[in-house]
Amino acid sequence: MTNWRLEVATGGQSNPVHHAVTRRSKYVYFFSDKHHGGGAKGGSQWSPDLSRNEEFSIFDAADWHELSGRRGWLYGILRADAKHLRYLGTWGQQVAEFRRARKGERWHGYPLYPVNSTLAPPNRRGDKAKPSKEVFQKMERAALITVKERQRLLKGDYI
Repeated sequence: MTNWRLEVATGGQSNPVHHAVTRRSKYVYFFSDKHHGGGAKGGSQWSPDLSRNEEFSIFDAADWHELSGRRGWLYGILRADAKHLRYLGTWGQQVAEFRRARKGERWHGYPLYPVNSTLAPPNRRGDKAKPSKEVFQKMERAALITVKERQRLLKGDYI
């Protein structure tokens, strides 16, 4: 898929920045401590099984395919295999959100939707955080998800 080498220079710093930029827009990405175990209890967390390179690849693909909603925020997924989406967050989320950064600022993201209602706190359940229908349609047009997956995600079904 890509031929560049992905690395993260952490050096013990807070909110480390990924050394690569996105292929299309040249966005800079940082790994927010808030969403890597350093945030308030009840906040969205990336799964510890997901590498930082995988996290960046979700962001890069979201930018590459222009998977944005009306606000300009980007959304991404990661395939586990040909038939399944990868679980990205500690509540079983399969879609990540990357809020639009101001010009010249670094982007970051977090796992968003859908959530396993037995794992997520009550204020994170349901369709409150669901991306717009347009986002899922863009994912389908880019052949990142199937028609069935789009329909499932729009309903908020957790698998």
